[in-house]
Amino acid sequence: MTRIPINPPEEFEKVKAFLEKIETEMRKAENAPLATNPPENYWPIFQLHHQRSRYIYNLDKKGEISNELYKYLSLNRFVDHELVCYWKKEGYEDLCCLRCIQPIDSKHGNVCICRVPERSIDVARAIRCDNCGCRGCSGY
Repeated sequence: MTRIPINPPEEFEKVKAFLEKIETEMRKAENAPLATNPPENYWPIFQLHHQRSRYIYNLDKKGEISNELYKYLSLNRFVDHELVCYWKKEGYEDLCCLRCIQPIDSKHGNVCICRVPERSIDVARAIRCDNCGCRGCSGY
């Protein structure tokens, strides 16, 4: 791992292999050739960030890791604590990234298209979030 954790809890070994795998994939995504559409360059990074945070959140939710380890991972930025806080709220359980709910990051001054419920969108229309490449995280 590029980040050397200082004094990790004993349980850190449970998640170390997964974190190293995601870190390797993150480096590959950062060094990948640039896409013609500039926002698409960041999509794999956002998706890996989401995957890493979701994995830790699920372990914590199932009780497979201690609160001490979760706090350690959060303080060392292995998990996006703010995103996890939203996952605990009703309606945000599948939120892809924080940028999608911030009106300032949107072209039209409201939430991202991926936050619009699927039933409200034309099925034939292929949607992808401009921020992170999400295909829809608001549910049905």
